[in-house]
Amino acid sequence: MNADTEFDTLRREWREMQDRLAAQQALNLQLLTENRIERARSRLRPLLAGQVLQVMVGGLCTVFFARFWIAHMDEWRALVSGLLMHGWSVALLLSAVVEILLVLRINYAQPVLTIQKYLGVLQFWRTRRAPLLGLAFWVLWLPLMEVLLKYFTGADVAAGFLWANVAVGVVGFVATLWMFRRLQRRGHRIVDAIDADNRGCGIDGATALLADIRRFEAG
Repeated sequence: MNADTEFDTLRREWREMQDRLAAQQALNLQLLTENRIERARSRLRPLLAGQVLQVMVGGLCTVFFARFWIAHMDEWRALVSGLLMHGWSVALLLSAVVEILLVLRINYAQPVLTIQKYLGVLQFWRTRRAPLLGLAFWVLWLPLMEVLLKYFTGADVAAGFLWANVAVGVVGFVATLWMFRRLQRRGHRIVDAIDADNRGCGIDGATALLADIRRFEAG
């Protein structure tokens, strides 16, 4: 066997080895992707179940507060309180529907980068929009108190107490948003902790699993 023949044989064997390694790498990537994608999907199931429960709670609250304000249309304090709580209940319901649609819209057959983008939208909603429902209770605890007091006892919250605490609540709501945005601009770790709590472990877990796939693809 001459030198040229030996070189051609060696080159052919090297190319075959490269092809086998590439095939093995592709198989490993496929197996890793399937495993991580399924685990990411499972991480979001508790979140989905929680939002279904929120839809049910929001629906019940919507019906209750709607019936309340309709029954008290001749009493302005109870009427306004009922309308405010009715509006909040609808917002609670719609927020849950939005999250459910965002979760269900994720197509796990799409590229990992596309799935990550959908998770980013879901994360944005849970950290920047949904928390407003809780912050609203700086003020809304007073209409809620009025509704419950009226419903169970027939009495109203004292006007002086109501207006004083509405003013305090408005100031508290604005101050909380201002402080949060100020800390956010500074990149304070408190904001990271709040965001992590609002995201929930499901989104964080799914994001980490998808990042594993991206690292494997890049490496």
